[in-house]
Amino acid sequence: MSGVAYMTALTARGWVAFDLHHHSSTVGLVVFASFLPSLIITPFAGVFADRFDRRTMLLALNAIGLLSSLGLALFAWTGGQEAWPLVAFSFIHGASRSSSTPVEQAMLSSLVPERDLLNAVSFLQANMNGARLLGPLLAAPLLHVGGGAGAFLIAAALSALALWQIGLLGEVPHQRSGSDHNPLVQLAQGVRYAIHAPVAASLIALIFLHCAFTMGYDAALPRLASDLLGASGTAYSLLVMAIGTGSLVGAFLLAGFARRAHCGYLLFATGILSGLTLVPLGYVVSWPGALLAAAAVGLTQSMFIALTTTLLQIATPDHVRGRVLALYWGSSGGVMAFSNLATGRLADGFGAGTMIALPGLIFIAVTVLTLCAPPVREIYGRRLTTAAVPLPPSAAGHGVRVG
Repeated sequence: MSGVAYMTALTARGWVAFDLHHHSSTVGLVVFASFLPSLIITPFAGVFADRFDRRTMLLALNAIGLLSSLGLALFAWTGGQEAWPLVAFSFIHGASRSSSTPVEQAMLSSLVPERDLLNAVSFLQANMNGARLLGPLLAAPLLHVGGGAGAFLIAAALSALALWQIGLLGEVPHQRSGSDHNPLVQLAQGVRYAIHAPVAASLIALIFLHCAFTMGYDAALPRLASDLLGASGTAYSLLVMAIGTGSLVGAFLLAGFARRAHCGYLLFATGILSGLTLVPLGYVVSWPGALLAAAAVGLTQSMFIALTTTLLQIATPDHVRGRVLALYWGSSGGVMAFSNLATGRLADGFGAGTMIALPGLIFIAVTVLTLCAPPVREIYGRRLTTAAVPLPPSAAGHGVRVG
């Protein structure tokens, strides 16, 4: 429910921001504020996820999300015309959600055996991507109610429901790193682990590049829907829903074939397709084509992210997993912040279609070039089977001491 709440608010924020000045740069600034916490806050959330009770952390973070949704509803209802309150509340809401993600992922590895981890990650990814469908679906009819306040109130109600669901969870045991160490020292230990573990470092680099070039389109979508397709806020929501639908299908496909899939081959293929599918999304001129292209973008991106997440979880021991996952999600969300900021600014000058398609083509070239790196080639050769197959000690970063 927390994911649905966030996507409901994110959809509403995007349209409210565009409706303020009808500039993609305003949308880019709001999206930037939403993702910036991933870079500066999420790594510390990973430290605390390794030190303290993860369930308690989720309760606190979702409470912050609820309050920020109420603040956004108040801003929309009063008809604010300045962007800074929207940016501020977007930062707070983004901080709560980006910090929740590594905590949720770290909890998953404590609950599921390794042989079923790809299935579990895929289903969690399906839940997250289902939110990209349900969130815009709930927001669409309410974008013009109270200036978008109705959508933000729905997000707040969903956050309250998420709090209730988390409260029903029992204790989730995990190997804690100890709370007597300096958080900065523990963060540095997590960074050292990620740097010295070839597979972990390569996967974090892959997701960083993927998000930099293929996931900066959020800032351009309102203009694409409004200018090129002559659409309204509701149609913009439909475009976001199409991406969510494709993401959901991709996650379920991956879960269904988890025991038989060659993860390395799929990772390379979905990397190429993540860039390629952005081209028709950027230049399509019909609504059916736009929705189909958006679904293809969601499908390939969700599979790529689920695969990298699974491989990273397998390669990382539990007592440092929260910190490594925080670096993983923090670097990806952080670069998405700057990517959307740049896309929003450039889309006003070069057009939304160009700024969606061109980075996708660049990522295709980047993916091909990764074949030159031996650790990445090792990842592309990785196959998950029904038995738990550990990564080689050198790849798993054994010997790197972390507390």
